[in-house]
Amino acid sequence: MNRLLSDYLEICSKFRTNGLSKLERKQRHVLLSEWEKTDYEKGLLTLREIKDFWDNHNDICWNRVFINKVICPAIAADLKTGGYDGLRFLFHCFRGHESSCIHSDSPLAIFCVYSGGNYQPFQLADMLLEYEPDNVDALRYKYDALKYFLEFSIHEIPSGVLNGYDGASVSDIVTMIEDTNKFERISRKLNMPLCENLVEDCRRYYKAYGDYLQNLDKYRTFEDYLRSNEIAYQSYTSRYDYE
Repeated sequence: MNRLLSDYLEICSKFRTNGLSKLERKQRHVLLSEWEKTDYEKGLLTLREIKDFWDNHNDICWNRVFINKVICPAIAADLKTGGYDGLRFLFHCFRGHESSCIHSDSPLAIFCVYSGGNYQPFQLADMLLEYEPDNVDALRYKYDALKYFLEFSIHEIPSGVLNGYDGASVSDIVTMIEDTNKFERISRKLNMPLCENLVEDCRRYYKAYGDYLQNLDKYRTFEDYLRSNEIAYQSYTSRYDYE
């Protein structure tokens, strides 16, 4: 095994995966910081070496220090030469971590920061799918991420429809309707739960909110709009399960 990886494994083996005390976390942080600063003689690891290590030690690889030092440079080098193996690996990392699709500590999110903002998560997924339309890992990422964002967008109904943490604009609504269509297409392609209620709710509320925004002079609030137009709704205060 490459010394960079064996040293990392040795450090992590000294500690439990979870439930570390404050002192243990500090001790591990010191050791990992030293490892991060070490200039190992051998150049970049191959993506095959990294993937083999990841698959065998997945529990200790979901670590920002490891991802920045080992994974990001290899992905960047592969992209620079027009390769796609790096992208395949980035989305492969979500296997067993599907709920982390939007987390800032995922290899995908960390790589986007590492790139200086030159890449965004959905952009990278689309790049891979343009080259390899049936890549299951990239499709599953988009399924999970779109599902999260669609759920979030209507979690404050009847107050309104959200785009990120801001209220959606008329132009946002067009994009969000297309995202709903994409989600439905990917669901069918992967044979994943269609979440019909979610899709129906999004289409209903997006269309209604777009109309409401163009008629603000007629209604006090979006809730008033829904009642006046006899559009059924229920108040959502948190994400809900459409599985």
